[in-house]
Amino acid sequence: MQRGPKKKSIEEKKAVGSYRPCRDDPTIILSAIIIPPKMPDYLPAAAQEVWHEELDRVTQSGTSSLDSSLFADYCCLAAIVRATFKAGEVPKGNQLVELRKQRELLGIGGAPSRAQRGKVAEPDTSNEFAKLLGE
Repeated sequence: MQRGPKKKSIEEKKAVGSYRPCRDDPTIILSAIIIPPKMPDYLPAAAQEVWHEELDRVTQSGTSSLDSSLFADYCCLAAIVRATFKAGEVPKGNQLVELRKQRELLGIGGAPSRAQRGKVAEPDTSNEFAKLLGE
């Protein structure tokens, strides 16, 4: 099976007239109001320790209450991996890979993961009638 055509650059698409900002250069916007994640009551004690330890870092990277479930899953998996290391064993490879993926999603997996998180929302000035609504 042969490969398809190479993806055109943004400059080439603009020159041809096929550039679409929503597809070709999407901007991820984070909520301007960041409410810290809410800890669910089902977390075991070890996962709660991870929660309290990592909460400030994930909040600073833009994680909000919308990501509470993802952060809870991360804390549970991190607690399992830590317990495995403390027992003198090596955790399974898939656990370490999934932990790395979740760190990247939460924005605590290094500078590249924080760069992928997006930017803070700016007020929308494109609607000239928004002033009438008080927005």
